[in-house]
Amino acid sequence: MNKVRTLSKDKIEEISALIGASFWDYPYESDEGGLKPFFSSKQAMTEYMKSFVIAGIESGTFYCTDHGEGYILITDTKGNHPNFRSILKMAQRMKNALGGWSKLFSFLKQANSGCDKKPLEIQMKKQKKPYVKVEMLVVTEQYQGQGYMRKLMEFAYKMADKNSCPCILDTDAKGKCDRYMHLGMNLVQTRTSAGCKIYDLMYSKS
Repeated sequence: MNKVRTLSKDKIEEISALIGASFWDYPYESDEGGLKPFFSSKQAMTEYMKSFVIAGIESGTFYCTDHGEGYILITDTKGNHPNFRSILKMAQRMKNALGGWSKLFSFLKQANSGCDKKPLEIQMKKQKKPYVKVEMLVVTEQYQGQGYMRKLMEFAYKMADKNSCPCILDTDAKGKCDRYMHLGMNLVQTRTSAGCKIYDLMYSKS
């Protein structure tokens, strides 16, 4: 696995479009829905995802398989995450994608709240527990179904094992949740956030 230090503009557009489409086109169940209701178009969602890709490259938390078949954005509690400057630039891009600061703040408030449970990441931060988090994962279209998603997740698990901590992620569909469970994660909780179901998952060696 290689740390991505730079990508061409076209490659960033390609990766962002794949991630945006994975949310926009996904066949959600009736009580799910994901991020789609917050965006005016697939292109707007792509622009939102691009903010993560660029922040990951800038912060050294974006990795790819040997020949660019798949990409993963991983942060942790040991300082490997976007710095303040990158976060400001990321917020600006997110604001543009959502259509203004008020819409961004409303989205963030809803995304980080739940009717009955707090996100797993917030719980762990409050308890001062270390973790590695998969923020984003994508396998490019021509390589999907060839085992690269497993390879990317196993890389995240190795990082967690090296740091002696769990690996966590959240996803917005039961089908996606089942896939991650097949790859070694355990479902910790299901919560309601921004009007849809969110599945919090964890991998832990212990």
